[in-house]
Amino acid sequence: MSVISSHNYNLPGEIQSHVHAHAHIILPLDQYFYIRFQNQEHCLQPNQIGFVPPGVLHYFGCPGKALTLNIPAEMIKSSDLVFLSENSVREIDEKLMPLISLIKQETSGSSQNKDSLRYLFYYLYDKLVEQGRIPSLQYIEENYAADITIREMAELENYNISYYTEWFKKNVGCLPSEYLRMVRIDKAKEILATTRYRIIDVAMQVGYYNSSSFTRAFREVEGITPKQYRKKAQEAKLNSGGEAIPQMEIREEI
Repeated sequence: MSVISSHNYNLPGEIQSHVHAHAHIILPLDQYFYIRFQNQEHCLQPNQIGFVPPGVLHYFGCPGKALTLNIPAEMIKSSDLVFLSENSVREIDEKLMPLISLIKQETSGSSQNKDSLRYLFYYLYDKLVEQGRIPSLQYIEENYAADITIREMAELENYNISYYTEWFKKNVGCLPSEYLRMVRIDKAKEILATTRYRIIDVAMQVGYYNSSSFTRAFREVEGITPKQYRKKAQEAKLNSGGEAIPQMEIREEI
């Protein structure tokens, strides 16, 4: 099971840098938190929340105090990672304020409840992603297995195709076709990790009509094939003491 940890910063006058496999949720507690990565540079204020994607070199400094949540990369969907990285700083509005207060309370003691912190993170994650659910993104989430066209998505936003493509990339961080592919692969990962459906069956469930195009798309997003991903997911589950896949869900691959 993935575990979230937290860290309290107090780095007066220092700018440091590092890179790590987990993502950061940053919550300044007083003054500001300086962060720079890729083409982004921010001075987060105590009324803001920041996100740093996993595997990215970043520079940071904090003249006051700040709290960071270290989020395992596997807890963030690829399609959401693009949006969260592109919109890495958010205002903490009235809806988020009670949740942020709970997170601060949960991390203030010497003994932290890892389960509570994980549940709070998922709730925060849903809220952050929900803010970016423009109509065409919602349409992709609900119809990813269908033969979705750029024209359909553009019409949902009342834009022509060429403008919509530019607008989408600016607001989401990738092309509509790339986002659709990531959503499909995220859904496929869930199926691969929890069932033994044949690869072609998984492919068809997420919108691909043959296993070769599915495998090619999967490798482009994840760097490995669907079969390799399934093997790694099952090994990780067994190593963490998880249960085997229920027999009723199994369909042997051929």
